[in-house]
Amino acid sequence: MISLRTGTLTLVALLGLGPVAALPPATLASPMVQEGMSMGNDDPRKATTIQTTSARLGNVADAVMVRYLNLPWGPQTFGYIENGGNQFYSLRTWPIAHLTLKTRAKFFGRDFEPGDYVLTLVPKGLAPRMGMQVRSFQPSGDSGTFLVPGNVFTETPNGPIVASRPIEFKPGAPQSDAMRVSLVSKKNLVEMTINYGDRSFTEKLTMVK
Repeated sequence: MISLRTGTLTLVALLGLGPVAALPPATLASPMVQEGMSMGNDDPRKATTIQTTSARLGNVADAVMVRYLNLPWGPQTFGYIENGGNQFYSLRTWPIAHLTLKTRAKFFGRDFEPGDYVLTLVPKGLAPRMGMQVRSFQPSGDSGTFLVPGNVFTETPNGPIVASRPIEFKPGAPQSDAMRVSLVSKKNLVEMTINYGDRSFTEKLTMVK
């Protein structure tokens, strides 16, 4: 049985999309490891590294930059996030990407100032539907990011939630054995696509003058 602190449950009830602390990963069987990429070793987390992609927005080069871990999620692991349940993956938030903006942009229906943001998946159960939070945060340390190579259980950084809403990953994307993020510039907007397996979620960032 997985137990949660009472105060955490109260916070979730108040915020709807709030973060949840879970049991230490070392104490849990990990379907991510069972389902992960075949890397020639016993633990696919060893091959999980920080990936970086960037795109021009308007006249600003590399105006949108995304850093993320190539998480070896499989259908079972992601199913816990999409469908909810009493599993480790259903009972905590998942910070999947570090978004850095060099210019103002409209994203998730609101205007964002230049700065650093955390894109966080919120499992169904912590919210009525699987969703995404966008948190503002201040990077610290030598790496300048909260992401850690090999750490598939990164904790969600502290910071104010500046946007959140339900999201859906749709079928039909090119197959990928690990999560990936792509950015495509189109005039005054950038399309950001997060791909897992053969499914994807796309959101636009539009230039704000």
